[in-house]
Amino acid sequence: MAYYVHMKIARDPYGTTSYGKAIDKITLENSSGYSVEVITYGAYLISFKGPDRDGRIEELTKNFPSLSDYQVPTNYHGATIGRYANRIGGSSFTLDGELIELVPTHDTFQLHGGPSGFNTRIWEAFPMREEERASVKLTLTSEHGDQGFPGTLDVALTITLTEKNELFFVYEAVTDRPTCVSLTNHTYWNLSGKARTERVLDQLMQIHAEHIVEVDSDQVPTGRLVPVAGTPFDFREPKPIGDDITRIDADPQGYDHNFVLADHKGVLEAAVLKDPSSGRVMKVLTNAPGLQFYTDNYSIGNEHTALCLEAGELPDAMNHQEFHSPVLRPGETYRQVTIHSFSVER
Repeated sequence: MAYYVHMKIARDPYGTTSYGKAIDKITLENSSGYSVEVITYGAYLISFKGPDRDGRIEELTKNFPSLSDYQVPTNYHGATIGRYANRIGGSSFTLDGELIELVPTHDTFQLHGGPSGFNTRIWEAFPMREEERASVKLTLTSEHGDQGFPGTLDVALTITLTEKNELFFVYEAVTDRPTCVSLTNHTYWNLSGKARTERVLDQLMQIHAEHIVEVDSDQVPTGRLVPVAGTPFDFREPKPIGDDITRIDADPQGYDHNFVLADHKGVLEAAVLKDPSSGRVMKVLTNAPGLQFYTDNYSIGNEHTALCLEAGELPDAMNHQEFHSPVLRPGETYRQVTIHSFSVER
């Protein structure tokens, strides 16, 4: 007989947008003390809590105190990013011989789907509870021409918390004409439970990647994939994040690079993050071809107090034939799965 666990699930009012739309918060919680909170504005993950080796439950994300903070379009903390995560050089690409001009966010590129990306939209939310898991399914329709992208795109994101302490993100999308898609979650993690005060530099990172995407001074890909061996980007074996961070030639200094994963055909382990002080461990598994590792470099006076591990297509992939194609066509289904698996080492 299957063992039924009555996981907690709740839907509550979260606030009202500056233009008068009511926003809800969905909370999922398992019997081990792990919980996740998601809001219908931007499909933001606004909280994830979990225990340390002593059973102390703490907030593991760097988040904001109010809905108004999330309405700042460039505050991506916990956001669902679309239509295309990361940078697209020149805010344009050619698809089937047609030049597609996007709405730019910067002089030389579009970032995270444009100035009115998916993180600025109100999503429909459908909470669901099953055996040993609880979920919220969030849906959105992005019309043809949205931020310059072709095709009407119907999107579904299912966020699930399980009794095995796993956090699932399952992204699905279909289109009525050829387009490009890369969806991801932009949560800022700190496994110490002290994202406002403690840096992540002593936390241990391992990333299963032989290459990174080379970028120019604007973080736009050059088209080259460069080996990590002998560079600060070699995380093939676990090491403290701060070990080589001062060797990175960037301003501000820190990691903000896309790691090329070896096999995007199955859901495989991509990275492992450990915090020796709390004993917390987070494994990231995905079927995406790339993983953006970012160490919160722009929080002046509070930099490096969190990190992002954003699974998705390679940045600017539509402009580089040698990159995995991000093109989605009618009759196909975009499906990206990312799993965060949590545990505690004694």
